[in-house]
Amino acid sequence: MKETNKKEQQVRLPELTEKLIKKDKQYAGMSKRLQIMYWILLPVYFILILVHIIDGSPVKDILGSGFFLLAMLNFALLFRYYHKTYNTVDYSQPTLLMLKKAVARYQPFQVKTLWALLGIIFVDLGLVFNSSLGFDVIWVQLVFGGTVLVSIGIGLLIWRVSYKPLRDAARAMIREIEGE
Repeated sequence: MKETNKKEQQVRLPELTEKLIKKDKQYAGMSKRLQIMYWILLPVYFILILVHIIDGSPVKDILGSGFFLLAMLNFALLFRYYHKTYNTVDYSQPTLLMLKKAVARYQPFQVKTLWALLGIIFVDLGLVFNSSLGFDVIWVQLVFGGTVLVSIGIGLLIWRVSYKPLRDAARAMIREIEGE
């Protein structure tokens, strides 16, 4: 029975590795495109801050644009990190280590997620402080909070369909290897 399991594992490992390589490349590419977008938006928001200062805009508007700038910087750096992480995965590591790292990469909530939360908070503060947008603070919180919750839900759905099967397959292989 152990030989059958070992044979199954050998057949499934290359298939799983191919899928992981494909998803890692996709994620690295998406992260690179988003990183570029945020690096482009950074100077735009910096120029907006300068325009607010030159026009003598209220301090609240300048602060609001400053928070948007911080959000763009945060997201640019976060996606830079994700691009480097997913673009430099080493599949030549020992099998067990490679699988454990794959499981960690494809967890839906990680400590790194807190950096995304910080960016979301900066966007929220930018919306609240920027009175030139003419929004009611409570309305902003309701709409923005709802948008964030819907986005998280969509992200979890995408994770469940695209990434959870890979994580679960890697976990199963880890159990098989450690159980031998």
